[in-house]
Amino acid sequence: MQPEHRKIEKRLSKHAVNILINHAIFQFGGSLSIIFVNLYLWRLTNSIWVNGLYNLIAILAQAATTFLIGKMSKRKGRTTIYRYGIFMTALFYLLIVIVQDDIVKHFYWFALLRGIAQGLYWVAYFTIVHEVSSNSNRHRYLGWNQVVMGTTNLIAPALAGSIIGYFTGLTGYMIVFSIAFLMFFVCTIGSFRIKKESIRHRNYYMKYLPLITKRQKGFRNALFGWFVIGFPQGILMYVPPILIYSIFEDEGIVGYLNASFLAVSIIVSFIFSRFANIEHTKRYLWIAALGFVLSGTFLTWEIATWSVIVFMITQNMFKPLQANAYAAYYFQWIDRIPLKSEFRVESVVLRETIINIGRGLGIICFMLFADGIDTGTAAYVIVAAMIIQLLLPIVIKK
Repeated sequence: MQPEHRKIEKRLSKHAVNILINHAIFQFGGSLSIIFVNLYLWRLTNSIWVNGLYNLIAILAQAATTFLIGKMSKRKGRTTIYRYGIFMTALFYLLIVIVQDDIVKHFYWFALLRGIAQGLYWVAYFTIVHEVSSNSNRHRYLGWNQVVMGTTNLIAPALAGSIIGYFTGLTGYMIVFSIAFLMFFVCTIGSFRIKKESIRHRNYYMKYLPLITKRQKGFRNALFGWFVIGFPQGILMYVPPILIYSIFEDEGIVGYLNASFLAVSIIVSFIFSRFANIEHTKRYLWIAALGFVLSGTFLTWEIATWSVIVFMITQNMFKPLQANAYAAYYFQWIDRIPLKSEFRVESVVLRETIINIGRGLGIICFMLFADGIDTGTAAYVIVAAMIIQLLLPIVIKK
């Protein structure tokens, strides 16, 4: 194939660029606020159990929504479900601003709303990603997707931390959540600029999953891989920000440090998007898994400023390597299984359901076995979650 032709194949379509722009707005709103919802609950309750239950309910609601919404997504169209997800996310932050401190009395309902909204959005988004990319440019799309996510994650938490730190009490939190609501409102409007797909295949083929996994054992292993990836993510969704806050007791520092950690992810994602080769997926997953285990060992020495910072930097070095490599590997399976693209929605539903079950189990294990947020047992639970990542390159097929 000629070099010029190869460049054209790798180029992203206008539709793909529009999806990336809207996703950037969505991510900015989420990055601005999501870690501070956990810190807000922590400031109000100082309870790791409330935070744990909030995240557990949200993740299980997301898993259930993901599984149940698949058929509707296929019949109504991914773009419609995508818009519902953004709108409900906007509603989530609007309600926080309205109830303020009373969120503690009703945190389980907020967790449920957040989980449903996230389930709707991510099922639609990942299905759309497969539709707007191909094997020739998928690493490029995923790489730019990671750069977009990394950039918003870099700027937004630092901005939110500055706003919260500037105001006394909890006023800054309400300002941040109000800005988040406006971002999701803009994102909802932006979703109407995205062309609605023509729905040709309305049948839902989940009933064929046992037959597909029996014929394609590699696809079954690929599904199990999402559980492995999800297990530590549940813990890392809320523990690190609280850990950093418990050390510094300053939301501004939480925001700045989070931005610094994610700057590492942006650099790695950019490099990966330019030089990654899908043939080397297994190698990338081994490197990432070993890097995760190394990161966890720093916490076992002591829970202190230096160890938490080194842990987070190392995590963010290897996270995009694993995420992008495995996503591209999984998308290949969608093109390889018997129903191929007609099983696209079902494949995304399975991915999101299984990864959230992994996240939920990770949170349960942390709540059961860690006797506090900044203790030695917490460190060993995190290390165990990282060691599980070594299963990922073992179970996949080349």
